[in-house]
Amino acid sequence: MISRNATFYTFDALSDLSAEIGIIGGGPAGAHLASRLAASGREVIIFDPKGAWEKPCGGGVPTRAIREFGFLLEASSYPNKLVRRVTIISPLERRVTIQLERPFAIYSREVLNSLILDRAVEAGAEFVRNAVVDFAREGSGWKLTADDGRPFRIRFLVGADGAASFTRRRLIGIFPKQDLALAFGYNVNEPIGSNGHAEEVIVRFPRDFTGYLWAFPRVGVMNFGVASKLGERTSDELRRLLGGFVQDYYGGRPPDAARMSFFGAKIPTLDVRSWPGLKASGEGWALVGDAAGFADPITGEGIYYALKSADLCADALLGNGHLGCGRGHETAGMSHLDEPPSDSPQYSEATARYEHLWRDSFGRDLEHASYRLPRFYRGTFFGHIFTDAMVALARHHRGVRTILERALMGEQSYLTLKRDLIRRAFQFF
Repeated sequence: MISRNATFYTFDALSDLSAEIGIIGGGPAGAHLASRLAASGREVIIFDPKGAWEKPCGGGVPTRAIREFGFLLEASSYPNKLVRRVTIISPLERRVTIQLERPFAIYSREVLNSLILDRAVEAGAEFVRNAVVDFAREGSGWKLTADDGRPFRIRFLVGADGAASFTRRRLIGIFPKQDLALAFGYNVNEPIGSNGHAEEVIVRFPRDFTGYLWAFPRVGVMNFGVASKLGERTSDELRRLLGGFVQDYYGGRPPDAARMSFFGAKIPTLDVRSWPGLKASGEGWALVGDAAGFADPITGEGIYYALKSADLCADALLGNGHLGCGRGHETAGMSHLDEPPSDSPQYSEATARYEHLWRDSFGRDLEHASYRLPRFYRGTFFGHIFTDAMVALARHHRGVRTILERALMGEQSYLTLKRDLIRRAFQFF
């Protein structure tokens, strides 16, 4: 069934293959990877039982994602809201409003997922609206079984099925508790233009809390949420905190329940101890996006890393990018599903290349963010709560506001965040 010329293999003797590459999960990471590969002539199948759906998520797409992935704003048929105004509320109720030089976009996740999945199908990827309920090694490839019983045979397997990834669980195991955050939220239907805050994002840092609350304006919807490290607060505590935030937003009166829909999800926010041994690929398989653990440990933002990891995985499979020389981590923690096929040297090179690319591109910064996480939310700065001091300085100092603006746009490295703030603070004094 493979009719196109593939870089790695000749499939003449393997006419029962369904495709070269099978991707489990049709969200931004899986769909963007499929789009890249299909556009380069690879035969790809995406498996997802829901297709485009309203995933529990704020839907914020940072400025750097818009800059790097220009297609996000090219299609007017996929509505979004561009936001330039962000108000940050500190644990001691200080406020600062940042005007962004370059906006970020907020999408309904159903719209965003549809945009990227539609591009993949248009590029030539096959979309199967079914879940994969089982997979196993078969010769030099994989046999996948869909929930309707159909078998599919592929050469290379990609897990792009989120933080609760079935693919990851079968290959290397689920994320431990310390590598996850819990998020709750509400979508509140809003007539467009009916609310005075409709063009403004609000971020609130509660006291003694490893996380934050948010209010994101979408087209016709206000999205509210709270995220915190898993196990730090109970579900009931998070719901109460979020309920008070929503009520305050509407002037002390909660919105009509008929306008509200609730969501909850887990987000990968890896502990600093998890990064050195993190494994995102192996012989004949790779993980991208949340399934790989690629999200900002401080903010939980994952859309940029979903798209970026998919891009890097595509580069690796297509033979682009520099090949790193370190490969000792690839054999650690192999499961019975991870026995290397004997005839896949090119895929081994691709997975080694992928490990090098993601670590070099964003892995070190995310690892440092994990190190900074407790200091960001519970540390001090000149003797004051860090987030409160940050907001207090930003209220009066243009340079500090610039650092915050860069952070909000996703362009401020965590490796230099505190150093940059200290430099600006000394300039202030």
